[in-house]
Amino acid sequence: MASLILFACLKAETTPLNAYFENPSAAAFMTAFDFCSNKLAQHPTQLTYKILMANLATMESVRLADEIHPMLDSLQTGAKFQYANLLLAQNRFDEAVAIYDVLNKNTPNWSCPWRHKGEALFELKRYEEAEVSLIQAIETNKEHYDAYVWMAKTQYQLGKYKEALKHLETALTLDPEAEASEDAGISKESVQILHRDLRQLTGKSR
Repeated sequence: MASLILFACLKAETTPLNAYFENPSAAAFMTAFDFCSNKLAQHPTQLTYKILMANLATMESVRLADEIHPMLDSLQTGAKFQYANLLLAQNRFDEAVAIYDVLNKNTPNWSCPWRHKGEALFELKRYEEAEVSLIQAIETNKEHYDAYVWMAKTQYQLGKYKEALKHLETALTLDPEAEASEDAGISKESVQILHRDLRQLTGKSR
């Protein structure tokens, strides 16, 4: 109740938050974020300020992504990949796939765009296409831990349990930190659960 009252009060008065919501910009974001940070320092138990800070960060991330989009064709290959990953993190999967497609065409031997496109397609439930993309990720980098895990997740959805188990157990022989950017979306616990489920489904748990 206290958080709701605080939020209502913030909306009712003129604050840097209102200024950002009405006219978002980088400068307005910094001012609004600092406003919430200072308020939180004064009132550590008012977690609404922390929630507002998270919401501000999300909104600014989307705003910046939209601002970059018209300049997409001018981005260098590495920046284009980073931008696609940003869209992936924002759950803008179709937009991310379109950029990964371009990267796959221009840099077919680069494993990472294939792997990330596989993830985006997985999230879109386009599992057959995800499998094709992940095959390419593995073909272009036999040590790509994340590619094997996402392949296992994809083949699990396709009912290819033996193939999924084989790929997951290959991943377990690799170093998950060998890639320059470890996939934060794949926890050790989720991998262990998937491994257990696949062993049960393939009769390997006995």
